[in-house]
Amino acid sequence: MAPRGLAIFALAAALALPARLRSAPAESPGVTLQVAGAYDSPLGRIAVEVSGASAVGKLVEPSGECPFKPGEEVLRATILDDSLAGKVRIWLRGEGCGEGEAWGNAVLLVGPTGLSGAVHLEQKGCTGPLGKRGGLQLTRAAPVKGRSKGATRPGPERDTRREKARALLRDGAAWLKEGNFEAARKRFLEAAEIDPRIPEALNGVGVTYRMRNELEAALEWYKKALAVDPDFGDAYYNMACVYALQGEKELALRYLQIAALNGYATAEGIDEDPDLSALHDEAAYRALVKAHL
Repeated sequence: MAPRGLAIFALAAALALPARLRSAPAESPGVTLQVAGAYDSPLGRIAVEVSGASAVGKLVEPSGECPFKPGEEVLRATILDDSLAGKVRIWLRGEGCGEGEAWGNAVLLVGPTGLSGAVHLEQKGCTGPLGKRGGLQLTRAAPVKGRSKGATRPGPERDTRREKARALLRDGAAWLKEGNFEAARKRFLEAAEIDPRIPEALNGVGVTYRMRNELEAALEWYKKALAVDPDFGDAYYNMACVYALQGEKELALRYLQIAALNGYATAEGIDEDPDLSALHDEAAYRALVKAHL
């Protein structure tokens, strides 16, 4: 099955990756992930400590989004290759939900600027300080230096750039449909350079590499899409497919679970996708499909 995102582009705007990173090489195998440290998040500033393969995050400076106190745990996870899999503590809100807390299942990708991923809450009708589809970003903390003189602000120029980028995305999607992956990739890279606030461009580059069976390159670009917008669901599904093809079943199941639980994929689509066939005999996979039938 083709990767998700070929019929692209109801273009969502999100925080972006600079286009100068478009040729960044994949992280070398065996490189130790830099997980420990301070992060800014919707919950407030969090200090993450690592012991072996375990990571624990505690609040340092709570935000106004929850009543949690300094020193309380809000993250418990296991480090898996390039990501953290575990739970994030959320203060629930929503009409008919009442007040309370829950630990939601989470997968967070480790990147140079922080952690980005999605959290799934079992409580129906409840939300937390997350994106519309459960997205969550934890940005590596840095001293506040004020607004950069070159900071981008909304205005006519930005709208014009976005329209140009959208046109390039549509052109890239057309080239994908024709099977000209190199031409499509060129358009997606041009779109990212013009308006790096569009994660579909980064995902599109990944799709072109996937269609050439260049899985490592595809994976790196899917990660970039999630780094700029953790609510961008196609990237979770596409990463699950690549990991399954590489035989990384545990990682594939983690990303597939988030894709399914947060509505990025259906049971029918999952079970019919040949990219995921390596997972079909796994008990966790069968349970996931059964739960979403």
